[in-house]
Amino acid sequence: MKISFEKQPGDASYAISFFWKITLETESPTVVTDHFIPELFYDYFFIKEGKIKCLDKTLKSKFDLPQQVLKSIHAHPLIFVFSTPLILYGARLSLNFAESFWEEMPMNTFLNQTWLKNNPEDLDEFARQVTNCLAMRKTRKLPCPMLSMDFGESDWLASYSPRHKRRLYKTVFGMSRKELQNIRNVHSFLEQTCNFASENPRIIHYLNPDVFYDQPHLNHIFKKMTGFSPVEYIEASSVLQDNLMSASYNEVSSP
Repeated sequence: MKISFEKQPGDASYAISFFWKITLETESPTVVTDHFIPELFYDYFFIKEGKIKCLDKTLKSKFDLPQQVLKSIHAHPLIFVFSTPLILYGARLSLNFAESFWEEMPMNTFLNQTWLKNNPEDLDEFARQVTNCLAMRKTRKLPCPMLSMDFGESDWLASYSPRHKRRLYKTVFGMSRKELQNIRNVHSFLEQTCNFASENPRIIHYLNPDVFYDQPHLNHIFKKMTGFSPVEYIEASSVLQDNLMSASYNEVSSP
């Protein structure tokens, strides 16, 4: 299988982290199974060629993704089944995109969205069409941002009661602060450079005690969210998310 991944810078004013395109080519048509774990990003997909079936074992559902779709934040893993040849365009949207999205965005959902009027010829054209759509439809749901760049609560949000803050988190992001924090904690672990190539990897060497107080704590949260142990996840098949996570981590670490 030949895999090609392209990336283009996004636009922070529209909460676009980056644009991307992935191509899967095989000698003959086939299906590729891909695991996808929760992340604190929204992803807009445009399927130019091929098909994508989504298996959601937690919700016991199976469905084909439409050509244009927006994935909300999920609190559990998904399985994508790609039918090749596949050409898939995407826009990775940061967490604060939810504060300017013009519709409600419940957790664990895929929303039918038509952001593109024409079939893009390349990643540049895809990026232009998505940016133009967001520029026309962007809506401010709240008078001030809820979160800071480091995931802290803004002064505006901190001024409210715990009860009202819980309501705002649920309304805007579709999930609680604790659920968002659990996803962030798992990725803080995955961002580390861990050597899982040894026969007996010692996960405890990579634990941040400020995030996970011991290995059973990590294993419990990780298994609940991803369906894998940390070592099992590293060994699992993930073509799309491996590329997206690598690009996302590089974005975060860039000055």
